[in-house]
Amino acid sequence: MTIDTNPNAEKLAGWAVSGDEDNSRAKILYLTDGLLKERLLNDANFITNHTLANKSIVLFVDEVHERSVNIDLCLALIARMLTDNRALSSRIKVIISSATLHPSVPKLFQSIKNVKFSEFTSPTMGTLHLVKPIQRPNANIINIVQELYNKRERQDQILCFVNSVSEVNQCCRLLAEISQKTVVAYPLVQSQSSSTQKEYLRKGSVFFSTTVAETSLTFPSLKYVIDTGMINIPVFDIGTQRMILKEVHAAESTIKQRYGRLGRTQPGEYYALYDFDPKTKPFPVPQICQSDLISIEFSLRKSPLKNGLDYMKQFLPEQPKREAIFYTTQELIRMQVLKESSNELTTYGKLLAKLPDFGSLPMAQCVLAALRKYNCGRDLICLASILSVLNTTNLLTQIPPRFKSSDGDFMTLLNVMNEILLIKKSVPARSFILARVCDVKGLSHIRHVIGQALRRYDTLEKSFDLSNDYREQAQIQCGNWVLIAKSLLAGYSDNVFVSKRDLQDRTHHFLRYGNANDTAVLDLKSTLIQPISQPPVSLVVARNILYLSSVRLIAIISFLGKIKADWIEHDVERHIKLNETEENFLKANNGYSTARTIFSNTVRMGLNNRLLSLTGTAGVTLKSELYLLQQLIVQQTFSLQNNNTKDSTAYKNLSQNLFSVTKMTQIFNPMIRRWAAQKQVTITVNSNAATKTCDITVKGRDSEIRKVKEEFDSFLGWLKMCAVVRHPNSGVSPRLLRAQVRANCEDIEERISHITDPKRIYIDLYNNVKSSTATRETRMEVVAWVAVCKFNCKLEGGFVRDWVVGKYVTRPAIANPKDWIEYKANHHGVNIPYMNRQVVPADLDCHLPTYGSFDIEKFQDELHKFGMKCECYREEWRYVLLIDEGVRTGPFTMDLIEPHVALTHDRIDFDVSNLVLEKNYTRDLGMRIDIQQKPYSIELETIINNIKNKQFYVLRSIDSKLTERIEKMTKIRHWKQLEPTFNILPNPPLKCNALLVPLHYTSITYQALLKQMQLINPYIEIKSIEEIKNPYLEEIYEGMKKVISTQCQGFNPHERELFHGTSGDGIKGITEYGFDDRFYNPDGAWGHGAYFADDPRKSHQYTNPVAADETRVIFYNKVLLGNESICSAADNSLVSAPKGYHSIQGTAFTYKEYIVYRYGQARPYLKVTYKP
Repeated sequence: MTIDTNPNAEKLAGWAVSGDEDNSRAKILYLTDGLLKERLLNDANFITNHTLANKSIVLFVDEVHERSVNIDLCLALIARMLTDNRALSSRIKVIISSATLHPSVPKLFQSIKNVKFSEFTSPTMGTLHLVKPIQRPNANIINIVQELYNKRERQDQILCFVNSVSEVNQCCRLLAEISQKTVVAYPLVQSQSSSTQKEYLRKGSVFFSTTVAETSLTFPSLKYVIDTGMINIPVFDIGTQRMILKEVHAAESTIKQRYGRLGRTQPGEYYALYDFDPKTKPFPVPQICQSDLISIEFSLRKSPLKNGLDYMKQFLPEQPKREAIFYTTQELIRMQVLKESSNELTTYGKLLAKLPDFGSLPMAQCVLAALRKYNCGRDLICLASILSVLNTTNLLTQIPPRFKSSDGDFMTLLNVMNEILLIKKSVPARSFILARVCDVKGLSHIRHVIGQALRRYDTLEKSFDLSNDYREQAQIQCGNWVLIAKSLLAGYSDNVFVSKRDLQDRTHHFLRYGNANDTAVLDLKSTLIQPISQPPVSLVVARNILYLSSVRLIAIISFLGKIKADWIEHDVERHIKLNETEENFLKANNGYSTARTIFSNTVRMGLNNRLLSLTGTAGVTLKSELYLLQQLIVQQTFSLQNNNTKDSTAYKNLSQNLFSVTKMTQIFNPMIRRWAAQKQVTITVNSNAATKTCDITVKGRDSEIRKVKEEFDSFLGWLKMCAVVRHPNSGVSPRLLRAQVRANCEDIEERISHITDPKRIYIDLYNNVKSSTATRETRMEVVAWVAVCKFNCKLEGGFVRDWVVGKYVTRPAIANPKDWIEYKANHHGVNIPYMNRQVVPADLDCHLPTYGSFDIEKFQDELHKFGMKCECYREEWRYVLLIDEGVRTGPFTMDLIEPHVALTHDRIDFDVSNLVLEKNYTRDLGMRIDIQQKPYSIELETIINNIKNKQFYVLRSIDSKLTERIEKMTKIRHWKQLEPTFNILPNPPLKCNALLVPLHYTSITYQALLKQMQLINPYIEIKSIEEIKNPYLEEIYEGMKKVISTQCQGFNPHERELFHGTSGDGIKGITEYGFDDRFYNPDGAWGHGAYFADDPRKSHQYTNPVAADETRVIFYNKVLLGNESICSAADNSLVSAPKGYHSIQGTAFTYKEYIVYRYGQARPYLKVTYKP
């Protein structure tokens, strides 16, 4: 081979790309697939029967395996040309080259008559050097990179494939953070300039990328490829008319391409981190089968073909679905581009067809409006030039502030283009050096994008210079955002989004204003992003709308401009649901009639069957909607009322709790902030000193006020059930276990830190979620970590008991984890998920923070950063989340309890369920309820020991509900119930001696006492049995118990539970002060003492009916009898028990009597109110 060094020799090859070319008439011409498609489609003279060629015309189409839209259209146009012009088939040779090829491609050309077809499949020759495949399913990619980096030779390079650009950047950041910047990874993404990529390749050792196309570069020393096997594909969903970014398995052909990066310069290793078989998906789905086809359809119809995909589909290797083509045609008819009758271009469509190709039909509509109506043609051409080369908003963050416009991203980009074009026009062409200009203007980071945009602008400028219709209009520049925005609305009228805050909804969400109620958030890189504390922009127009399946189908809208309602001219139809009160209010208060008068000429209104309908021009319709929504704002005031029977124990307890709430109204602040952020409802809670309760004022729509009232009613229901509302800082603060116990609890402390350590690095969390060793429990730990460390929740209950301390795991015999989920309908008829009782650990229980605010949307977003999906159920007092449904490790549920409700949970069922974890306490455990005081004395170490031995104490009266829970623990989970059963009541509120708590009629104690009371009368009516909590009396009693124990054999104080009847002032006196020896009966048969009986019939004799309701009271008491002196004869001279004794047992009469003489020797335990 010899090299021709003659400078005057004819150049053999040339090239052409959009906006630039060199030696384009050479014998060999390199084209992009887009440019080839344009020439095949629109250039009638590109290849004809008269095209000169010495031998054959050769079309060489490479990289067909990528199956881009342009590639498939090129194949279709070539196939059509060969089919329709048989004379050309003898003059044209088509070479289709691809590393892998779907069978539909060769089949397409085989089916063309009179075309000679040959297929050559390269034999599997392997690679130049040996490549070793290594399976590491679900391993963490960062861990693998670190492992390989440590064992690599100095020049070896590592290439990693992940599914998205965001993950590329995240992995690069993580690797730098974990290695303390000793390992530097470089991103290789489409938006980079080739010079940047080459520089990275020159100096880098570790690279992260998304697709093979972005790494079709020469890696001088590639040794390792790490492949997650996943890719993100934008898919247009016809049903929802949304472009959704879906994470899918890479096809086998893609996997082979990635594998093929290795073995070129040295032996290599391919690490497969996926757990699926690539052979199940040999080839990727062609982009034309999952794209929005509107712009493609229009480009075909405006071309000399004058036919769309319904015609061209016969030449495509794989055809789009029939529904997709039908939808596309209908959309073009709706946009008035196609005639419905003939499917020909309308007059408007023909005007659009005269314009150059702008890459999308909406942008062509914008430019046409700018040229013909708004006199800002050059502005839109500039915008179209730079927007056509942008598919990511990363560039917006790299633009210096002086270019940024308060009107949004469009004007920001236009400012950049105008500045560069101004300089370019003001200097000779040879003197314009883009690199130097960008350096001076602070735009060097986006120089490659600006360069592409300038080339695109030059091409468009040349096209308009040749246009007789728009040559002059294309030169008009106004710089007026109003006119530019109106031009953009001509093409993107369907992409108008209004702040939901203005519509009395969630503050930072936006609603697509039109017939579709799509919800979106602004791209965080947009220049229109406001600080979280400031209200968002009210109305925007967006170029891009993308639904990320990983963010719960809330769209991200990007490339935004701030607009006003007056600028929007397309028609919309809006429907606003009302309740009956709102409908009547609008009618009665003239809100509706006034609106009809104001907007009579522009908006058609209807109000019927609780539905408000608005139809008209979008801008005016929006104004009318905002006006009517404002008319619906009302203010209501109500109080937290005590509706219990006056003077009853329930009334007294609730009154005291309501008074306590008036002293800490700050507990409602999270609720107040939530309603303000989510529904623009204003809630004010004021303490009313006169009524000793809270007055609540709510301002908003009646439908929302009703929901607010339901939440307060729910709180009031919890308040009624609780004995004493807890203080926000009650409980036992977390602490370390004592040294003797702690020595054997290192694993417990490690699990605690997994949940409470805010310094945990992302890679650890990622491993717990996605690595091959990830389990249901480690995934639960990550969710708990998010709740505790990111949102300041407190974790309590079963998960702390079963997993953090016990590390117990059990599963039901149900094969499919989905079937572990059971549903129960709540009072609204909504099915709420619960876990099967055999699943351990079952769920996560969290109390939301009493300070700050909690946003369930942000919480879900945090979970979705780890790829964890959840379904949210809202009840008046909590959120219930169903997480990981369909995940192989198994689902679980999570309760997030509102903080004001959590304070009403004043009792605990079991000692082992009383543990709490809090942020920053990385080795410590706390208690929700303090059970350390006497007589229970259950400390943290006791609880840990009980959990380790699967045993527990019951800490409240056993009723039917608690019986179910005990059986769940003992019969299903095989724990042991310890004796005795404690009945732990909260201490009374301040300034109260005693607290009465009603026993549930199903409780064991209630039923046992009922049987004894029936000795009085089998048909006795028990009005209530109430537990008495009097801590002062208990303290005296426990002290007396110790004293008497020391004087009894075996330290047995002979404690008995006995009856005592009384009436009048004695009822309150005994409750408040116990059995005061100053008021003992001096005339009793055994002297001056307190008299008790083991038979209620005896005590009944000393009761008198209360005048109001004829009820009587007997106290059931704990009595320290100690050493008893048994007396068969009465002796009313006694003032104390005989020496050596602590009590008298009198047996002289029908019923035995028990008499004690010292204060503190007995205490009231239960108060029985009855009618005999």
